[in-house]
Amino acid sequence: MMTAEKWYEYQENYKRYGLDMKPKPDRFVVERRESEVTLSEKVKTITLLVLAGVLCVSLIISTAYTARVKYEINLIAKENTQISGEIENLNVKIKNATNIRHIEKKALDELGMIYPSPERFVFLVRHEKPQGDFAMLIKEQAYN
Repeated sequence: MMTAEKWYEYQENYKRYGLDMKPKPDRFVVERRESEVTLSEKVKTITLLVLAGVLCVSLIISTAYTARVKYEINLIAKENTQISGEIENLNVKIKNATNIRHIEKKALDELGMIYPSPERFVFLVRHEKPQGDFAMLIKEQAYN
């Protein structure tokens, strides 16, 4: 007869392993190879690592290049903005300098010019003589 301890152990094994008293194989466990990794697998792995490294380095280089180009574009845009401001200032100065009132004021103040009286007008052709004040006529045509 069996002792109680052996009977208990027998019952536990029966519950755990079933009728044949052998462990059930796990379906999802993959057996590992006992052999070493082959040379072709090592070469493939190293090649893959080298290609990944080259790809990463090329990405870094391209990012640095685009950053440098963007910086240069921003500098040129800043210079364009400054030049546009200078052009606008020069256009305003040109308009002020060519304004008839400015020219008239400069002629009167700095150069000492005066409007001639109607008696001092000189005509190239004697029979063409305008009616009224010739200076006022020119002034009216200049402002219109």
